[in-house]
Amino acid sequence: MKIRLIALDLDDTLLRSDLTISAGNRKALVNAENTGIEIVLASGRNYISMREYARQLGLDRPGNYLICSNGAETLAAESGEIIEQLRLSREFCHAVSSEIESRGFPWQVYQDGKIFCSEINPWALRDKHLTSQPVEKVEDRQALFENGQIKFVIPGEPEKIAQLYAEFKVLFADQAEVVTSKPYFLEILPKGADKGQALGRLAERLKIPMKAVMAIGDAMNDLGMIKAAGFGCAPANALTVVKASARHVSQRTNEEDAVADLIYSVAL
Repeated sequence: MKIRLIALDLDDTLLRSDLTISAGNRKALVNAENTGIEIVLASGRNYISMREYARQLGLDRPGNYLICSNGAETLAAESGEIIEQLRLSREFCHAVSSEIESRGFPWQVYQDGKIFCSEINPWALRDKHLTSQPVEKVEDRQALFENGQIKFVIPGEPEKIAQLYAEFKVLFADQAEVVTSKPYFLEILPKGADKGQALGRLAERLKIPMKAVMAIGDAMNDLGMIKAAGFGCAPANALTVVKASARHVSQRTNEEDAVADLIYSVAL
């Protein structure tokens, strides 16, 4: 089966630890595009923190798409125009923020190019570094939640996040998607917000069968698209559960051009 679309996670997959894209990965993506393969960036990041990477790769042209916010949004890469967007309701936002705070955790949401936090904390400042978005403390949650939100992020020590994940996965089973994007970030998203489901909807829009789709990712929030794609792939640094679900696993890490390795060995 000829691969017609490649979906790529950013952090710890395409990006190195210094948040840059290597020349080797760039070249491999250009070569894949030159054979007619669609390239789609699929990240937990929002459009504000993805658009520069799309620009660097020349993926900000008409007809290019971005899967953002772990599948809650699919946008036109050129303009940020919404193709599909799922949101948490105003009522749910108030309820979930109270549940989070009652357990002693802070939370953050993303709006207007800013990270709004229930309280300023080292994790939020780390997110500021990762995404280049300013951090502000929430002063008026009524206004912030008026039109709902795309997602909540709960930061904390990995061990505590793992415990909270298990609890919230059950608590919100019928109301939201619960996933970890990094060991220290737990995310609560609208139902149906999953990279795999979003990729499936985009592939249908582009009239590309999922068996002709390649997806590369490293973390739990990538698991959906790795399982859904005909060619699910992972770098060597991926979580064990992700590598176990992947059809192809590179012997290279994200620091060693794993994306290029997988493109040449699988897609080309």
